[in-house]
Amino acid sequence: MSHAPSRQDGLGKNSRSKVQNITGEQVQRLIAKLDVISKFLPKVPFQEILTSQDYIIGEANVDNQGEEGGKHVLQEVSIIGHLRRINALNSETTRAIELGAGTARLSDRLQRSTNATLDHIMIDRQNFAQNHCRDRHLLARSEKKVIEQAREEKTREEKAPVIERVIVDIGSLQLDHYFDNCDDGQVGKKTLCMSKHLCGPACDLTLHALSRSVQNSGQCPPPPTAIATCCHYLCTFDSFSGREFWESTGLSEEDFVVATAVSQWASLQEKKNKSAKRRKAEKGDTTAGTKDSRNIPQQHATSLSDSEASTLPDLFSVASLAKKNLEKAMEDLEKDFIPSQEFERHFTREEKSLLGIRIKQLFDLSRAAFCQQQLGYKSAELVIYTTRSTENRLLVLH
Repeated sequence: MSHAPSRQDGLGKNSRSKVQNITGEQVQRLIAKLDVISKFLPKVPFQEILTSQDYIIGEANVDNQGEEGGKHVLQEVSIIGHLRRINALNSETTRAIELGAGTARLSDRLQRSTNATLDHIMIDRQNFAQNHCRDRHLLARSEKKVIEQAREEKTREEKAPVIERVIVDIGSLQLDHYFDNCDDGQVGKKTLCMSKHLCGPACDLTLHALSRSVQNSGQCPPPPTAIATCCHYLCTFDSFSGREFWESTGLSEEDFVVATAVSQWASLQEKKNKSAKRRKAEKGDTTAGTKDSRNIPQQHATSLSDSEASTLPDLFSVASLAKKNLEKAMEDLEKDFIPSQEFERHFTREEKSLLGIRIKQLFDLSRAAFCQQQLGYKSAELVIYTTRSTENRLLVLH
């Protein structure tokens, strides 16, 4: 049984906690528990995958975007590359739904990178269309594609694809209206879902919405989906989609509160590196922050097929083993703890960063378990999809 958020806005009971309110004993207890259960859980993410063609195209555009803009370009083209890899962009695909669309950067990038004439549904709680012109560009390009296609094939012009902006709170979202091919069971082949920016509970509320919509639309396969996860420190226990899996491993709500707080540490090492780069630049080091767009790390330039990409096993079966062993180890967990003050003094920045990353991975693994159990995805993957940020995990479902 899944735990749906208790309120439509997904906030429910506030189970967040600031890092300064977490004690050394609580952190040590969480680490000890993670050490036990991690022996039984799959290592995540399995792959560092950036498809070579999309990565190179993205790198080629970085110089014109600046460092911050270039980061977003790489993220966009990599997400689209993963959608291609799982065959979400095939000849039968007719609709792309962007969740948490904002200014529709991802939809814009998708349309420019494919010859297909797709309907674009952009969903967000705010109306960004009034202040940005990407919606108009999407519509103009769609109409141009239809005209050119009709001219090439010497056929009558078809109706231009739909470019629709939906303004709705993600907690109230119903997507089954767009899953309209249930009679032939082809919804998964004709609709895809994607998101580049779903912070904390917004990601969980989206997964709950997908679950409701798939169930309401009948026995349809769920749509291929790629969601970039971020801001795990904002997650709440009430809305957390992976709550059932989390508890199945033997972890508690208190553990979750501590975990959300210390997940902020994941970016500590990145901030240190940025500070060092900035100091170099201030001293006149012209190499600081530059990047040769042709020098792509080999591990990030590998194009993987479906058969080569690792997928997660049945997660609830391994969770029960983890919980059983955690219960046996509970009595001995606290024997070797050191006083909070001493622990915090010797807990290095690098160790904090690694713990934060480890927790973010467990949150995403819990979400993948929800997608397997509640949405019926046959394959759930967690991959590193970009190298320019610690917020670099992508949940790929198909």
